[in-house]
Amino acid sequence: MSPLPNLQTKGLIVISALATLSLLCTLSLLLFFTYRFIFWKKYYKRYIGYNQYVVLMFNLVLADCIQSLGFIISLRWIATDSVTASDPACFLQGIWLQIGDPMSGLFVLAIAAHTFIHVSLGHQIEHRVFVAVVIGLWVFGVVTTIIPIAAHGRYVWYPAVAWCWMTPKYESMRLWTHYFWIFASEFFTVVLYAIMLIQLRRRIAESSILGEHNSESLRRLKRVIFHMGLYPLVYIGLTLPLAAGRMASASGHSPSVLYFCVSGSLMTLCGFCDSLMYTLSRRSVVLEPEARINSSNKMSSRRNKSSVAHQYGASVDGKGPTNTTIARGRSDSTEEMIGKDGLEMTPMGVVLQHTTIEVTHEAAYNSASSNLSGARDRNSMYH
Repeated sequence: MSPLPNLQTKGLIVISALATLSLLCTLSLLLFFTYRFIFWKKYYKRYIGYNQYVVLMFNLVLADCIQSLGFIISLRWIATDSVTASDPACFLQGIWLQIGDPMSGLFVLAIAAHTFIHVSLGHQIEHRVFVAVVIGLWVFGVVTTIIPIAAHGRYVWYPAVAWCWMTPKYESMRLWTHYFWIFASEFFTVVLYAIMLIQLRRRIAESSILGEHNSESLRRLKRVIFHMGLYPLVYIGLTLPLAAGRMASASGHSPSVLYFCVSGSLMTLCGFCDSLMYTLSRRSVVLEPEARINSSNKMSSRRNKSSVAHQYGASVDGKGPTNTTIARGRSDSTEEMIGKDGLEMTPMGVVLQHTTIEVTHEAAYNSASSNLSGARDRNSMYH
């Protein structure tokens, strides 16, 4: 395509600007994660790479970074006032978009599935299984990028309306190596978050009769519901327009260049929105050092016995009731979605319910000779 229409040039300028914003955000977050992975001993008691949510977040941001690199090549088309299949930039743009778009969606789905497994099913994924899944996703992304090249050669990447991607001649290849996985990610992400939203709303309804002392927990639950509704809505809002436009092109009703420029601009925002949304909504896990969180939890538990730190297993003194909730340390995953900041989530079984057992002991005899026996009984009962 040469020369480019004025409308297309303006659209590519917007796409490039937003891609630059997403690239800066994702690169910054990747550098931050990499620094924490290398110098983890300064911030954590154990290797941060065992935190499954952080690893998934790292891979999501990496996929978004690749996608941003693909769209930022549009600067080349603005500079040359053309989109040319023989240009090496066209081949590079096709590869980066082919792997970046679906992998971003698959890792959004992976985070949703990980949260669902942990929160709704109460199951922690084994580390080996988790690593195998992450590696498998990337292998899948590479394979779906190699297949079109192996089948049709380098010119499978071709000027496609506004930028370089897979030529319209290969609609079936477009669907099964790219857009099918984007649609599948959208669908299953919505399903998983919808199930968790229903469960959370049910717990809010059940807990409303427990009195005002649960207002803080209810507030946190409502904030979690907001976040869980926000994740799929943002992802679908950013990715569906472009995917729908490509599918419309396959049916012979191709949208205008303006439509593709607007939908492409939305798609380029995935990196910026994911970096902002997933980081801030769980910042206690992603950003804050472990020592700081532990110290803040200790201070809050001293101030308020009904605090979240207490709910997580802060035991009361030996003279009072014994809390049956198992004491927890820093989570590997998404256990703390309703934490002190209302941003992480506990397993659903301990969100709003405490079970306490009070054990009392009375001496069987009042005589002084029974004191030693009574003391031994007390020791055995509490130890």
